[in-house]
Amino acid sequence: MTPRPLVSIIILNYNGLNFLPKCLESLCRTEYHPFEIVVADNGSNDGSLDYLRKNFPDVRIIEFGANWGYSGAYNRAIPLVKGKYCVLLNFDVEVEPNWLNRSIEVMEDDPRIAAAQPKLKQYEDHSRFEYSGGSGGFLDAYGFPFVRGRIFDATEPDLGQYEDSCEIFWATGAALVVRRDAFLNTGGLDEDFFMHMEELDLCWRLWLTGHRIVVAPPGVVYHWAGAALSADRIRKMYLNHRNSLAMMIKNYSWPNLLVRLPVRVLLDWVALVVSPLKKEPKRSAAIVWAHLYVLFNLPHLFSKRRKVQAMRVVKDSDLDHVILPLSIVQRYYLKKQTTFSQLETRL
Repeated sequence: MTPRPLVSIIILNYNGLNFLPKCLESLCRTEYHPFEIVVADNGSNDGSLDYLRKNFPDVRIIEFGANWGYSGAYNRAIPLVKGKYCVLLNFDVEVEPNWLNRSIEVMEDDPRIAAAQPKLKQYEDHSRFEYSGGSGGFLDAYGFPFVRGRIFDATEPDLGQYEDSCEIFWATGAALVVRRDAFLNTGGLDEDFFMHMEELDLCWRLWLTGHRIVVAPPGVVYHWAGAALSADRIRKMYLNHRNSLAMMIKNYSWPNLLVRLPVRVLLDWVALVVSPLKKEPKRSAAIVWAHLYVLFNLPHLFSKRRKVQAMRVVKDSDLDHVILPLSIVQRYYLKKQTTFSQLETRL
């Protein structure tokens, strides 16, 4: 019998003492073996490292001494571990014992699958899908992400409607299972993103370089969305808008970029005008901040774009099943399609 591959579970920690105990206790019940648990610490000062050394001495700790963000920390940690597969795991999760089984099984069966995710459900309500992962992520034509189980702020109860393992555009960074060699060979995470949407950008590169990405139920992870940065924080809004525009500039072919980026900019400016009317002035400020960043950093973004496009081996049209050729804004707000199953994949 062929030995099963080692999986390195890397938990990114920044002052996560309130969540780490339950996270680690659940990980210790993981059915899949062999695995190692590594905590990559971004300069915590809440006593969480002392807690780990005392209560979980077998957990390996990588101390950075500074906050490198999500992207920088994982880019530094992954070269230091030995697993064939790495799991980029948030500290604000609990896992079911079966959470890892199916992901590794499908990746072992097909070497083209570079990344996978279990199903994500809400930490505080186990009956509902979770905002940042659900049962696999997709993108619309204009760079707006959504998941099976959540469109914008509308999350669905899990009634078994998305239990199949299928191709997805992006796997959530809260519980991202990735081939170590594919991660390194495609350049890892973009550190300019710092946090938010960096996993979408990575997954886009994986698709462009000929890999596949899948969701792997019935494995389940429960995630407390927003523990690191709450949804109403202006910095989170800024990073989401900024990074979404940046990844479109980097990854789209020229024809699609020239058609779709202006539409996305227009949609952002509509949101800028509407947000104060909805008593969300922070979003307007975040959009202006994000667009100014992109404008003043266009030469840098186009430099990164050239590197990404040089790696491309597939056409944009090959990804129409995961980058859906529709506007999720139109479907949600005008056609009132609030669930993934209501979406049509044709314009």
